[in-house]
Amino acid sequence: MQQLKLLESFVAVARSKSIREAAEATHLTSSALNRRILDLEAELGAPLFDRHARGIRLTSAGEVYLAYAVRALREAEAVHSQIDDLRGLRRGNVNLAVIAVAANDRLTEIIARFQQEYPKIAFSVHVAGADEVVASVLENQADLGISFNLSAERDFYEIAEQRYVMCAVVRRDHPSASKGGISIAECTNYPVAMADRSWGGRKLLDEYLNRTGFRLTPQLVSNSYETLTSFVKRTNGVCFQIRPEKEHDNADDGLVAVPVAEMARYARPVVLGSLRGRLLPVAAALFGETLKRDFFA
Repeated sequence: MQQLKLLESFVAVARSKSIREAAEATHLTSSALNRRILDLEAELGAPLFDRHARGIRLTSAGEVYLAYAVRALREAEAVHSQIDDLRGLRRGNVNLAVIAVAANDRLTEIIARFQQEYPKIAFSVHVAGADEVVASVLENQADLGISFNLSAERDFYEIAEQRYVMCAVVRRDHPSASKGGISIAECTNYPVAMADRSWGGRKLLDEYLNRTGFRLTPQLVSNSYETLTSFVKRTNGVCFQIRPEKEHDNADDGLVAVPVAEMARYARPVVLGSLRGRLLPVAAALFGETLKRDFFA
């Protein structure tokens, strides 16, 4: 157990690149954490960090040891989870990284139902851009990731997928709300809000605009869907979001999602994935199957 705590301390310092920040995250004093790192370096007979005025960074030996430490912690977590499962405790943590479109009431409802059956399982849900979601899974910061589009990373193992289409989100009383579709040109007749370029949906929209040469000038750019929809509600304007292909007509909070006509052929999958080859903790593996059945059905 002491060895695992030492590995956790080392990984925390390696990821934060700061003794002080890592100490706060691990609930240790900076001096105690630094002593752990020094002891580890003495045991290995090699420096793991280069220390300089602006902070610290991994040495070549540190990079090698980080890969081992992450793997060892992952395997220990899986073993402990399996032992707990055998005891009938079914406790543990499930760490999710999801794009904004997936951080919705549907996901929350699935988590709540899951916890009714397994009340000792806690969840962490981190909302991020598509690339960051994939990176979180590959770096073992998340057990499962829901990301837009198929990742070029082979180690992001696809568990399930569902096709999403680009929609214009408007107020229910908007002139286009009752239409079966809206064009990009029509959207320019109203105030436009767009997600920032960390969003997969924005990248998809930019791909279309770059190919066609069409210009779309937003009055507001944000990485918060709540900010975008708040803008729409107050201006009777338009913002964009990808929605499940067969559910784009669902409305919530007085808003309606109308498919963007030109973007139909740019439909892309939203993917549930994990790190290829990783033995997931029992709780995460079980919840992954639940998502596959209930979220991606």
